[in-house]
Amino acid sequence: MSKSAFDELSQCILSYHDWLKVDGLCELLPNYQKSLTNKEHWHIIINVWSMAEHNSLDHNKEKWDEIFKLRNPIRYFKRNIKPIFYAYRAGSYEGYSWSLSKKIADEFKVRYTSNNPFYSMNKNQECKVHKKLIKYEQVLFYNNTRGEKEIVIS
Repeated sequence: MSKSAFDELSQCILSYHDWLKVDGLCELLPNYQKSLTNKEHWHIIINVWSMAEHNSLDHNKEKWDEIFKLRNPIRYFKRNIKPIFYAYRAGSYEGYSWSLSKKIADEFKVRYTSNNPFYSMNKNQECKVHKKLIKYEQVLFYNNTRGEKEIVIS
């Protein structure tokens, strides 16, 4: 039963436009809580996270807050994460997504300071690369789907 629920939910989410996949997940995931294993639950979250952009913007952040509260993170998606480590982030310090690689954060800094209106920061604000000490308990999951060595924290 669980596998069919996972497949059904995955197909439903795929039917949403890329900009609305987070909305779809937030709307549909609570209805599947009794049918999904912990691994399936977090797997679908990570899949949607990877397909979505601008996850830390206000309109998505509220939805992610709701989604992340549905279940506790599991060790399976935090394999090889050290008990305490440094991670890096370009732009706002207030975001879910950090990289284990300073080089990746530097690449995002370049993206944010370009003239691309989707990524450009406020022209009066300098884009910085932040370094943060993070504990294993803060990590929701590790994701390298896009080659960003990304950790998502609460």
